[in-house]
Amino acid sequence: MKHAHVSAKKVETILASVSKVDTSNLRSDYDSWPGLARSSWANSQPPALERTYSSIVFAGMGGSGIIGEVISDLCNELDSVRVDVLREYHLPKYYSNETLVIGVSASGNTEETLSVLSEANKRGFDICTFGSGGILERFSNSNPRIKFTKTSMLKVPRSSFPGIFYPVLKFMIQNGILRISEEQIKDSIDCLFRAQELCQRPSAKQNRALEIAAAVSEGKMSFPLIYSSKRTISIGLRFRQSLNENAKTHAFEGIVPEICHNDIVGWDKNAASGKKRASREESAGSVFVPISLRLEDDPLEIKTRFQIIEDILKKSKTSFVQAPNLGTTYLSRIVSMLYLLEYATYYTAIFKHVDPILTPSIDYLKAELKTRLNFLSRIV
Repeated sequence: MKHAHVSAKKVETILASVSKVDTSNLRSDYDSWPGLARSSWANSQPPALERTYSSIVFAGMGGSGIIGEVISDLCNELDSVRVDVLREYHLPKYYSNETLVIGVSASGNTEETLSVLSEANKRGFDICTFGSGGILERFSNSNPRIKFTKTSMLKVPRSSFPGIFYPVLKFMIQNGILRISEEQIKDSIDCLFRAQELCQRPSAKQNRALEIAAAVSEGKMSFPLIYSSKRTISIGLRFRQSLNENAKTHAFEGIVPEICHNDIVGWDKNAASGKKRASREESAGSVFVPISLRLEDDPLEIKTRFQIIEDILKKSKTSFVQAPNLGTTYLSRIVSMLYLLEYATYYTAIFKHVDPILTPSIDYLKAELKTRLNFLSRIV
């Protein structure tokens, strides 16, 4: 694996500018993740289910919707119940009341999520909701069919992941949907503490989050290409989303083996044109940065495909990055990978000198939606 080189002087300059760029101290949210995970697991009291269900549907968007995506990956890995994630306004008609609907909204005011929950409630579905309050709490408490669990929220939903994820995970385990031991939970939280220590190191040689940030910040128009597998789909999605929101940059996410049938052909022009073409692209500031999200114990067929993709990248003289992870269990590996990559998106924002907490386009969209549509008034 090739690593991005970052000089000690550049790292020192970057870290010195953190307080100027990160005006709201979003970094403190990320530094609190291990402790928040521990307290959220210990203190949450999720509801008990009265029966079993043939499937589960999560309704959630953005930093809240990713909770359902990670749970879906866990259910796939552990061969549990089918889990779908809805990132839209409406509940499809093909779901029956044999499906449990779970609504997740960190803010409690996500209109797409509330719309799905409203439709599910009218159709007589059993519903559980998780969030910090807002309309979601009032709506849940006014409907006896809905069981609400209050969760912690930090400055923004995307920085609040452990405060929602661990209560939802506890709900899934205590109701027998997921079989994960207390020891595995403890190990996953311990891995978050270890990852935190790695992310705080001032040297890029020892801080993989800084190293990844340097790689995806290279050039005037760097474009991260995130290569996931079935086992890391949610982590790739989350990484792309946080690059969007924190670093204000576009990114691509693809899944092995599917990208082996299409996306990898994009590297053929580099291999055919050689160094001269590559140097012209670099001088123009266009840099593609492939990042592989693979796990040590991936199935042989997936592991081999990742290896061949890396061979193709080497032939095209393209540097690539392998996303790090910690621990020996699947849960520990994916939550630690998510955390290390999340911190990398924070450092990418600092590299690019953009405030990680600000999302002006989303703010504008929400304001315009309220003016033009005022959708929430129709459902609550």
